Amino acid sequence: ISYPYEPGSTMKMFTLAAAINEGVYNGNELYRSGAYRVGPNEIRDHNKVGWGTITFNEGVQRSSNVAFAKLVKEKLGEDRFLQYLYRFHFNEKTGIDLPGETIGNIVYRYPIEKLTTAFGQGTSVTPIQQIQAATAIANGGKMMKPYVVDRIVDPDTKKVIVQHKPEVVGEPITKETAQKVLDILETVVTSEKGTGRPYQIEGYRVAGKTGTAQIPSPKGGYLTGYENYIFSFLGMAPKENPQLLM
Repeated sequence: ISYPYEPGSTMKMFTLAAAINEGVYNGNELYRSGAYRVGPNEIRDHNKVGWGTITFNEGVQRSSNVAFAKLVKEKLGEDRFLQYLYRFHFNEKTGIDLPGETIGNIVYRYPIEKLTTAFGQGTSVTPIQQIQAATAIANGGKMMKPYVVDRIVDPDTKKVIVQHKPEVVGEPITKETAQKVLDILETVVTSEKGTGRPYQIEGYRVAGKTGTAQIPSPKGGYLTGYENYIFSFLGMAPKENPQLLM
């Protein structure tokens, strides 16, 4: 709750949800992976060379940065994408009942930053902000406020002083969109091309997205070296009616 970080590719879950919700996502459409030029800058896929011409669905499974940069630049538009970052409440605290909550920072000044935000670089969030946003995907479009304490009872009078109940804080996407996102996120885990294959759990259908985030260096730029990344997975199960999100 108090450590903002650049999440990397787990953020793609929300870019995908925005594109589907706006009706601009066609998973069978082909694009050229590998590199994508934006003015003087070039966005590259994590393997530097890409996988040739592939579908957007395969781009999601392989966690292609180029796919998501293209989605925002050519399909969704940077302004509409920013609106979805607000709809998912990445610009505000969740209000969880714990001290010390901070928020990340939406970095959205230069054209390149608007596209790197699409795949979780530059812009920072907290894990609890991501969890709250992902509840909309797990929960038929309804985004739920996180809380820790169920209730507080006075030991002498047995009177309930505080009682928390599930609270909907927004509906950033429709129920249909949430279902489509879940369907695609399941293939990230089940497809032989999916980066989420290690997260299969026997007896459960898991939907989710992997992240490999670069860590900013105190000297500017990013740390280098094999271990200098934050490896993460944002997922939910069982996919047909998620009960657990982590």
